[in-house]
Amino acid sequence: MAKSSDVAQKRPRKLWWLVGCMVFMLMVIVQMPASWLLDKYAADNRYVQYVSGNLWQGSLVWQLPSGNTALTGAGTWTWQPWQLLLGTVGADVELQSGQTRLSGEARIHRQGWQVENMDGKIAPETLRQWVSWQLPDAPIQANNVRLSYQKADEGRAAGFDEADGQLTWVGGMLGYPKGGQYMYLTLPPMHAQLSAVQKDAQSRLHMQLLDNQDKRLGDIYLDGTQMLDISLTQRLLEQMPSYQGKAPQDTNVVNVRQPITQLGAR
Repeated sequence: MAKSSDVAQKRPRKLWWLVGCMVFMLMVIVQMPASWLLDKYAADNRYVQYVSGNLWQGSLVWQLPSGNTALTGAGTWTWQPWQLLLGTVGADVELQSGQTRLSGEARIHRQGWQVENMDGKIAPETLRQWVSWQLPDAPIQANNVRLSYQKADEGRAAGFDEADGQLTWVGGMLGYPKGGQYMYLTLPPMHAQLSAVQKDAQSRLHMQLLDNQDKRLGDIYLDGTQMLDISLTQRLLEQMPSYQGKAPQDTNVVNVRQPITQLGAR
């Protein structure tokens, strides 16, 4: 009986040693420098210019190509360790570029990435670096945005399989180049309702443009190859003083397809 009691006591001790070793290894991993991890697993990354901190929390300076210049900004993260139980690497993130501020949750996994609970604003200065138009001097507000992007797989094209949330804009005067001169359009207050849809055998991000009475102003689709499909309705074009077209207000009268990287290119 004494021998069996000794064995029973040794087993919990071994279990606690194992738990202790696992906790120690986890603490070592989360304290690894973020710069070392970036060099090890994403040495050819073109978007992160500088990184500090460790896996648990840190900050970075990022850069995105946008027309003739580069859009730069900073970001911070705080790791969510419980996301490992779901097979993902997740963190609370904050991004900024000039007056642009966005915060939410980001997750990365083998099949793609996810963004959830994203709130904040995109400043006019940030938009002007992407689009060479005369834009209203008002930010776009992001409200509880959720996106899920899946990489291409056998029998499936890359695309957005989930999307939700809303973008709001108070509108104002918009000027865009056409035929060597600028055309002007008064944008009404609007919001874009986000969703994921199947279109032409692809999972696309859909942004339905609506006015304050929830009447349709247009649609924007973005597929997994970064191609944009933009449709604008008669209702929106009637806000242009020089526009003389006649059609039912829900009719698409402008249709544009181009890569998102060439949006508003000079």
